[in-house]
Amino acid sequence: MQHFFGSIQGDEVILSKEEVHHLLHVKRAQVGEEIEVSDGKNVSLCRVNSLEPLRISVVGKADSSRELPVHVTLAFGTLKGDHNELIVQKGTELGVLEFIPFVSSRTVVKPKEAEDGKLIRLRRVAQESAKQCRRGQIPFVSAYCSLAELLGRKEELKLFAYESEALTGLSLAETLRKHESTSILVVIGPEGGFSDAEANSLKEAGFLPVSLGKRILRAETGAIFCASVISACIEG
Repeated sequence: MQHFFGSIQGDEVILSKEEVHHLLHVKRAQVGEEIEVSDGKNVSLCRVNSLEPLRISVVGKADSSRELPVHVTLAFGTLKGDHNELIVQKGTELGVLEFIPFVSSRTVVKPKEAEDGKLIRLRRVAQESAKQCRRGQIPFVSAYCSLAELLGRKEELKLFAYESEALTGLSLAETLRKHESTSILVVIGPEGGFSDAEANSLKEAGFLPVSLGKRILRAETGAIFCASVISACIEG
């Protein structure tokens, strides 16, 4: 069943121009076809009643239990190429609700503005991925920020992946089992990881260093690994 995002007004469904185009010209919907529509909180089972003009009505509630019971935020150092898109795409599929791309001392490609075309593209990837995996909510992709701006975040559990913990530190899964929380922020560094000074700043701000295993992972792999482990621990 096809999945769309829109607004529900009574028993009527209102879609954006972009979603209407996708429904009619990409998916080529037919009269009588049933679709799912999420208003950002609830998912409704709907029916296409007519195409010209387009009219869609709500016929019932769909299963809305598709979001993780914990608010998961993934902050990642901006990367080269299309690796940022991969992180947002796979993170969305795994239940991440917020993404924060940030710049640190070892970031190779540093955005010149708080928002740019690449950030707009990341938001589109989040929306497309949310539709593909039929989520109830579209994850939020924030503007670029500095690592220093992350230090004041107020999530109940704040973690950062640190390669120096690979052999001796607690794993991500072990840390999650020790700390129950309703909100989690996990921070993944850029290609070169964190400097010692940055790691110390994170620790002083209440972030717990965690190990992602005995092998050093690429930054994008580490981000997807963290989202996978968090999802497995919460839903398992």
